[in-house]
Amino acid sequence: MHTKRIIKFGGSSLAGAECFRKVAAIVSSSMKLNPVVVVSALGAAPGELKITDSLKDLTSQLLEKKEGTKLLEAILARHHRILKDLDLSPSVLGAEEQELRGLVQEVKRGAYASKDEAYDALMGFGEVLSAKIMASLLASSGLRFIAAHPREFHFQTNDAFGNADILEESLEKIASRIIAAKDHIVFPGYIGFTAGGRRTTLGRGGSDYTAAVLGAALKKDVEIWTDVDGIYRIAPPFLPPQFNAMGHPESIPELSYEEAFQMAAFGSRVLFEKAMYAVFQAVKKGKHIRLIIKNTFRPEHPGTVISSVHRHLGEPRGITCLEGTQLFTLYPRSEEEAQAFRSGVNSLGGVSTLMASETSGRLSLVLDRYHPDLSRLESRFTSHLSRDQVLVKIVGDGLGENPETLSRIHRTLHAAENPEKFGMTIVHKSPQLLTDTTFEFLVKKRGLPDILMALYKGLFMDRSVVVGMMGLGTVGGGVLHYARDLYSHEKGVFDLHFPLALVKNEKKKRKGVTGIKLTGNAADILDDPTVDIVLEVMGGIEPARTFVLEALAKGKDVVTANKALLAECGVEIFQAADRSRRNLGFEASVCGEIPIVDDLLKFPGLHDIEGIEGIVNGTSNYVLTRFMEGMALDEAIGIAQQKGFAEADPTLDISGTDASQKLAILASILFNEPVNYRDIYRKGIEGLIPADRMAFQEWGVTIKPLVLAKSEGSALTLVVSPALVPSHHPLAAVREENNALALYLKGRQEPITHIGKGAGAIPTARSIVRDILEVSRKSRAYMVNLPGFFKVKARSHREDQASFEADWYVRLTVQDKPGVFGKIATILGESGLSIRQVMQEELPGRQGAHVMLALKKAPLERLEAAVEKISHHPFVNEHFSCVMR
Repeated sequence: MHTKRIIKFGGSSLAGAECFRKVAAIVSSSMKLNPVVVVSALGAAPGELKITDSLKDLTSQLLEKKEGTKLLEAILARHHRILKDLDLSPSVLGAEEQELRGLVQEVKRGAYASKDEAYDALMGFGEVLSAKIMASLLASSGLRFIAAHPREFHFQTNDAFGNADILEESLEKIASRIIAAKDHIVFPGYIGFTAGGRRTTLGRGGSDYTAAVLGAALKKDVEIWTDVDGIYRIAPPFLPPQFNAMGHPESIPELSYEEAFQMAAFGSRVLFEKAMYAVFQAVKKGKHIRLIIKNTFRPEHPGTVISSVHRHLGEPRGITCLEGTQLFTLYPRSEEEAQAFRSGVNSLGGVSTLMASETSGRLSLVLDRYHPDLSRLESRFTSHLSRDQVLVKIVGDGLGENPETLSRIHRTLHAAENPEKFGMTIVHKSPQLLTDTTFEFLVKKRGLPDILMALYKGLFMDRSVVVGMMGLGTVGGGVLHYARDLYSHEKGVFDLHFPLALVKNEKKKRKGVTGIKLTGNAADILDDPTVDIVLEVMGGIEPARTFVLEALAKGKDVVTANKALLAECGVEIFQAADRSRRNLGFEASVCGEIPIVDDLLKFPGLHDIEGIEGIVNGTSNYVLTRFMEGMALDEAIGIAQQKGFAEADPTLDISGTDASQKLAILASILFNEPVNYRDIYRKGIEGLIPADRMAFQEWGVTIKPLVLAKSEGSALTLVVSPALVPSHHPLAAVREENNALALYLKGRQEPITHIGKGAGAIPTARSIVRDILEVSRKSRAYMVNLPGFFKVKARSHREDQASFEADWYVRLTVQDKPGVFGKIATILGESGLSIRQVMQEELPGRQGAHVMLALKKAPLERLEAAVEKISHHPFVNEHFSCVMR
């Protein structure tokens, strides 16, 4: 029969009747390939052991002269239950059951020359039973299958019981016998026979080895069906369970023979190295067969294809670990001592040297297991034995030829080192081994989880960014919307994931929020090892401060839009980021979508900076835009709230507090020293009335919520105040919720100006996503880039503000009495203030008048002193003042 494919099913694919049906369906769909089917013994089912383990226990009982009858009947009963569930006759296993009982009697009476031979007589019988059930099930559906006997198909091995090898000269006989068969064959894996007819087992992965031998004999591809999606980039138990929810670890689509051999030899449990030895036997005969690892329970998944193709790209393919290794280091005084040491180690039975390195005065050997005589050697020589180390291997063809990959590996290992946590370094710098296909190194066991997680994320998730959100209000919802509908993976490079959000009310329905898990427990995010960045958009000082500090301490980068938090606790937070070597993105905390923070951080000079000026509060700018159009202040605030530009309580915006917090952040970066927002001169826009608007329109000016920071010698001037600008001034055209910021430089007549949206969910989200990308780029480059102001001692800025000079606008509401204006003018004159323009509007019913004054340039302290003096006169009802440009 012209076989085109070997199809092998492991024990996990044969754990029960339903599994057998799935296997039968896969075989049926593969009949065009004329397959040879190979099966393992029944795998573990709920409340049941693997049949191979049960047969091992049975053999042990028999060798200990115990009856073993109960366990034997349980083994047979499990197979009969499967027959019943498959509607197959109990007689299907009649001959095999009789043979098994006979073998049990032989072991009982000591018919075998050794314990190993006795174990092999029974331990491989599970595959015999599975093969008979599978052949009968396939035959019951009309397919011509028979269960094969390895002896009849010349499956001859050496006599290494427990780990036998198929004799290479048997391959042609095996092929001839299969080709001559008239029926399709179900072959029991894991077993063979010696030349004398004694049953042998083939060791770990023996059924895979059987299938690979058949592939080598027939020179055909081999499918190995199991319960996983191929060979994983790392064994799943080595990653925390949170990775599984994201589809990690990934399976490897393709591997070369060499890559697969290195993975198998170093403990990949999906495939064992003996199967690869069989593949190499086919290569010797000039045939390059493929091994295809597939999932019985997800047959649509492509799995892993192992072939002879070498790509030599230097890309990492997988990570494997060998635990329990021993690092034995000698400090020899002579070559004779080194030779004696090597001889002592080589004489130990069952211990193999996996790696060795030698430099002047030092010889290091990595051994695969511990032996008691190693401790005796340690006391004999000037040496040190480090027990129970882990040998980690990164696999990938061309690895040794790709400096970029090697650099990533070394940077990842360096970043993962945490002597403070472990009390020591955890990666052994010697010995290490670099070949064309592998990079191997030793890790202390206590640090293994951290190292493996860092390597996996650094090598296989370097384009994946996982963001844990703290808060899911308007801004948080905008971030999700932007990431889902507006972000371009192709342009931004990174894949953005938002699996978790911290909220106050997990049951609250949130429009447009899907695909994200809501939690009320911050630890779900802070302790999640998959989370790279904590995005804080909850606002306020606490608990935001606590969460941000904890995130940094746990090694996570942070992005925040919380200007109040940074203005209040910025120094503490940046110091924490510096200690933890983490990045902090905070562009969205200042000017919405304008990337001013990034510009200021990258600006190389300090002494050539004169200052900044502009609009940093989109809410106030929107309100003043409406005010100048004729709307009352309260009505304008209400519309801003409806549009999402203002909070339910707009006090922070209207009072100028928000702007002063933002200015403190910007000034700290710009002048490289901490600025306390409470030291900033602040005036809000509350108190504006129609009379003010009338004066502004008459004088050809408009009102804007400006900030100013400038440095003159040792003085630093910081001002937040509504200001009057000429209608032709560029800032007059910055309307609605837009922000604008101008950077003034020495020797440059025109400032560098930025304009953009300063309020709203999407503009803020746009800035936040930019921060996420920028922080991710820095993190992937193992670079920390923080502003340096938190390392500088702050100046006192309160005294600087008093000397700030500007033109001023003052509006006084006074009683309509003779001599009032004269008294006002007198006080202003005595205070050194000159009037540029004046307007008056009488109140109806002789209730008084509004007096609007434009004053010439004067220091702030003079203005405040004069207004304070005027306001104490009984003829003054109220007053309002602001900067006049």
